[in-house]
Amino acid sequence: MRCDCAGFWRLAQDAGWRVQRHYLLYPNPWPKSAHLKRRWHGHPVFPHLLALGGELEARSNWRLYLEELAAALALAGITASVTPVADTEETLTDFEEKYRLSGHQLWRLSATLGGGPGAA
Repeated sequence: MRCDCAGFWRLAQDAGWRVQRHYLLYPNPWPKSAHLKRRWHGHPVFPHLLALGGELEARSNWRLYLEELAAALALAGITASVTPVADTEETLTDFEEKYRLSGHQLWRLSATLGGGPGAA
């Protein structure tokens, strides 16, 4: 499903849902420090994402963005890894394809948020 995550994550948590897998694909990194709350890991809705559980995969051409996300996850007690996306992997979005074709190194963050379907 594609949706407005800020609203969806709150509603899904309120409904007691558990999510099997989340993808954050090429979010706008909002590079200015004054824009931290616009990044998912600085946004007030971030704890709702964590509460839904499941596997998280985030992809970006900005390694620093994913390293910041990994640090925010670590503060929540969640281990994440940031690794390169192999050139042989199929791209998941038009943005990913655009960045690959322009020569950008692509990065993936992977983490297990816990919970997930059937979690108490």
